[in-house]
Amino acid sequence: MAKIAAIIYPSGTDIDGLLASVARGVIAAGARVGGVVQTRDVQGCKGMAVVDLGGGRITSIAQNLGPLSTACKLDTAAMADITADLERQIDAGLDLLILSRFGKTEIEGNGFRSLFGRAMLADTPLLTGVRDEHATAWAAFHGGLGIDLPPDESHALAWAKGAAL
Repeated sequence: MAKIAAIIYPSGTDIDGLLASVARGVIAAGARVGGVVQTRDVQGCKGMAVVDLGGGRITSIAQNLGPLSTACKLDTAAMADITADLERQIDAGLDLLILSRFGKTEIEGNGFRSLFGRAMLADTPLLTGVRDEHATAWAAFHGGLGIDLPPDESHALAWAKGAAL
């Protein structure tokens, strides 16, 4: 069984809800799950916060550009803090790491990209979401070591339980 998997999904899919549901199912089965999904339950830049799947903590990943700003910018310091915390979780021994996306930021070598490599080196199963437009970049990144899953909870949960337990 492949140790890394991506749910390949079209625009409009609630990938964060799907990944959070899979996390709950695997945790209920007794696995140690870490990682983050994006949340839209924050003020300001929509979708610019993540929820820690292990503890429920919500962390903004949007840089505050001031009250008159109409744009959002990724807060690299917050991303570094989250990455460091997740690296500690991987090192402590997770059964499954879930990362909300392998997207444009990760394709460019930033965001949570280092966590993908860290999980692979630690032999920690990893589940993520990849928009269908980034599937080619995802395939190039994992070089045949990963598998693609449909945007279906039962398929994703079956893979996650099989990989984690």
